[in-house]
Parts: sequence; C-alpha cells; structure tokens
Amino acid sequence: MQMIVKRNRYRHWRENIVHLIFLFCATYWSVFLYKLVFYCKTYTSLLVGNFSVNVTPVSYTEVANKIFWISSGGHYKPTCTSVQNVAIIIPFRNRENQLAILLNNIHDILYRQQIEYSVYVVEQADNRGFNKGKLYNIGYTEAAKRNHDCFVFHDVDLIPENDNIFYGCIRSPMHLSRAIDKFNYTLPDNKLIGGVSAWKKNEFEMVNGWSNLFINWGGEDDDMSYRIIANGLKIYRFPNSIARYKMLRHPQAVVNTARFTLLESSFDRHRRDGLSSLRYAGVKITEFKLFTKISVSLL
Repeated sequence: MQMIVKRNRYRHWRENIVHLIFLFCATYWSVFLYKLVFYCKTYTSLLVGNFSVNVTPVSYTEVANKIFWISSGGHYKPTCTSVQNVAIIIPFRNRENQLAILLNNIHDILYRQQIEYSVYVVEQADNRGFNKGKLYNIGYTEAAKRNHDCFVFHDVDLIPENDNIFYGCIRSPMHLSRAIDKFNYTLPDNKLIGGVSAWKKNEFEMVNGWSNLFINWGGEDDDMSYRIIANGLKIYRFPNSIARYKMLRHPQAVVNTARFTLLESSFDRHRRDGLSSLRYAGVKITEFKLFTKISVSLL
C-alpha cells in the first residue's frame, strides 16, 4: 500500500514538473514571437546608410509641410512597438536657420529608424552668457516627466551623414558624433563626449548630469568626460565609417575664459554641481508641430 502511495506521489510530482516546463516554454515562445512580429527592428529596411546632408536654408513651415508623420510637439510613434521612448534635447538661442536645417534632416532619419521619439528645443530666453550644460539639465528634467527612457543631447549645428547612427540607447553613454567633417572625420580625443551623445537615465543620473557652471563656449564637454571617468563608466561609439556628422558653419561664440580653472575641480565638484544643484523658474513649454519648446530664463 505504501509503495502505491509513493508511486502516485511521484507520478503527480512528475506531471506537475512537466506542466510547469510546458507553461514556461509556451510563455517564452509567445513573448519571443510577439517581439519578432510586433517590436520595431533596430535596423529597418528604410535605412540608406551614408547620404548627402541637405544644408539648404529652409523655413519651419516648409519642413512641417513635408514631415506628415509627426504629431504635435515633434512626437512620433511607429506602428510597431518601440523598445525605447527617446527624447532629443537641443540647447538653443538665436540660431533659427541652423535649427530648421537640423529638423529638416533629423526627422527624416528618426522616421527611417522607426523609433518613438520627441524633439525638445531648450531655449535660453535671457541675455546672460549661454549655458549649454544647464539647458541640457533642464531639458532632461522636463523630458523625464514624459516617460522617456533614453535621452539624446544634440548640438544644433551637427547634422548626421549616416542613418545607421542609431538614435537610441543601445549602450550608455553612447558618443554618437565620433567623426565630424571639421576634424577630418577623426576622433580628436578618446575621452570626448561632446556634440551628440545618448544616455540612459541610470548613467546620466549617476554622473549628476552636466555641470551648471560653464558659461559661454567651452569646457562643459570636458567636464562631462571627467564625470564619466570618476564614476567608472565607459564611452561607447559606432565606427568612424558610420558615426559621421557635418558641422554647420557659424560665427565663433564667446569663449569661456574660466573653463580651465573650473576643470581643475571637476572630479571633486561633480557630486554637488549638476542635476542635484539645478535651479530654474519661469519655464514656458509650447508644443509646435516640429518640436516642443522649453523656454526658460536661467537663475
């Protein structure tokens, strides 16, 4: 009698194990097939690789009439399921012509990549010295309220020349603008992170964002490099043959003469200077067709 009971227990135990294995396999393959069918592919058939950048002056109206797929605020959501919701953050003041050229190119590229994205133009609406790092931090803070999980920080004067530069967070931080025509498509410094970079939320907050102290041109990108090193992170890049950008010409900006002094304290300062010390007020958010404008006067 005891032998029969033990055999029945063993049989029920074995049947339960088989049932659990079946459920696990069915769930795994269901998820796999769903992703295969419905998830957006990282590299779509719409991509062309290298292409000639269109730097012809253009108006916002002309660009908006051409780009029919976006909704208000410069937002696009593909019919497939995008694995990331990307915020493109552009610091800006008084460069309308360059912004229009960038938007004329970047919306096409992002559509071909079939990612969900929104474009944010962060405008410094005062006459103080331009503070790119602080504008980036403000753009990140406001965009993060809209459930983005990948953040691309993008200089207004850099235009991609290859649509295989994936505007998402494959890794983080990802330095996208590795090869710029101004530097003969070479990387001047392995520590470089300036121009265009993609960040996940975890790594960006780990380095405490950008510094708020660099006013006028120069220094904030080097300071970010030191933050990356101080936190033991690695900068990832696409090959030179892919990560190609054209820099639009513009007058030399006012130089930050205090940048070298500030850089001496980067390692020690980054914990208390950045997102944790960010203060701003009077922000005005307006949704246009091509982008969401975040207009702010810096404190």
